[in-house]
Amino acid sequence: MLDFFRLVPKKRVVKIRSRNGIIFHNPPGNKKYIFYIGTTIFLVAIVYLLYLYWPLGRSIITYNNIQKNEGSQMDKIKEEIIKEKTEEKRIVKEEFSIRIPRIGAESEIKKNVSPYDKKEYLPVLEQDIIAHARDTSLPGENEKAMYLFAHSTRQGIQMVRNNSVFYLLGEMKNDDPIFITYNEKLYIYKVFDQKVVGSSEVEYLNYKQEGKEVLILQTCWPLGTDWKRLLIFAERI
Repeated sequence: MLDFFRLVPKKRVVKIRSRNGIIFHNPPGNKKYIFYIGTTIFLVAIVYLLYLYWPLGRSIITYNNIQKNEGSQMDKIKEEIIKEKTEEKRIVKEEFSIRIPRIGAESEIKKNVSPYDKKEYLPVLEQDIIAHARDTSLPGENEKAMYLFAHSTRQGIQMVRNNSVFYLLGEMKNDDPIFITYNEKLYIYKVFDQKVVGSSEVEYLNYKQEGKEVLILQTCWPLGTDWKRLLIFAERI
């Protein structure tokens, strides 16, 4: 009876089966510092990955929002194509720029950039600007394809973060429109094909089709890597 009113409970022995494990065990000595260092490195790596892949995540969110309103979005695109002359005055913002409604992409284009000289193209790509490959056609020309690129193997790990404009080119479908503005004129192209090629296959810089004014867009593939190249082919309407 007296035990019921005791203010201090009786001492009892609790048997712990194992003293090992990270969660339930406080490492002794130097092991403790190794544990803290490892945990810190892990958390920093997680934060850095989020930092690197945020532009890709943002592009996916934008694309998903566009797809929710795909019907109304496609109606707007058709109106823009029908009213080409009217749209010329409204859309033109830069001397040379691109707009892709399907994936919500819009960017300035830097003209005549060497695709072979990293000292020349890296500063352009790092500014989130699309590069126009030197010695390829410009809008209104049909000697060979106009070649626009956004990524390179030599951008290193920051490639994932820099220049996210073309990340979602893989979602493009045949007949999707691409709007190019150049020298105060609007040029409209529609997609007709896409290919995945090796990173060393540069012959498409000289690609051409008789009787067609072709536009080629290049990005790295798969997403967030530089293993291969995804090429989108479009012809001028």
